[in-house]
Amino acid sequence: MNAATAIPSSFKIARAFNPPAGNVTSVTLDQSSGRMTLTDYAEARARAGYVVGNLLPYGFIGMVIGGGSYNVSTRVDVECQNASGTGSGECSGFPLTPSAGQSNLLLWGYTVGAGLDWAVTPNVILRAEFDFDQFVPVNNISLALISGRVGAGYKF
Repeated sequence: MNAATAIPSSFKIARAFNPPAGNVTSVTLDQSSGRMTLTDYAEARARAGYVVGNLLPYGFIGMVIGGGSYNVSTRVDVECQNASGTGSGECSGFPLTPSAGQSNLLLWGYTVGAGLDWAVTPNVILRAEFDFDQFVPVNNISLALISGRVGAGYKF
């Protein structure tokens, strides 16, 4: 099973204002985060190379699909004037932490990479390759995988 997680991001936005009608004095968005988890994925790719002696350098390009989930949330604080209008405090119903997410999410994107096959003997082949997978962003959360592989094969 392959698993990867996007790096959560956090930020803070605040704005103070004096609305013409109402008692709100400031709104703060704080402790915002987004998280995407990839549980499995598969690649379909086309490969092309050129034989040089007993080496085969090659490149590939294709499509990647995967399954995963995501979750985003933020904390909302709203300050209001008190009943006498001389001070401020939290408004009724705040702080609030709205969130959104989805399980069983279908992710898709592209894959590119390069590799090298080396025929050590007529029957033994060694392989090394580099692979970059980029998935389409979901709710402004992007996910990319970078991997390297090595392998060996025996021809009967």
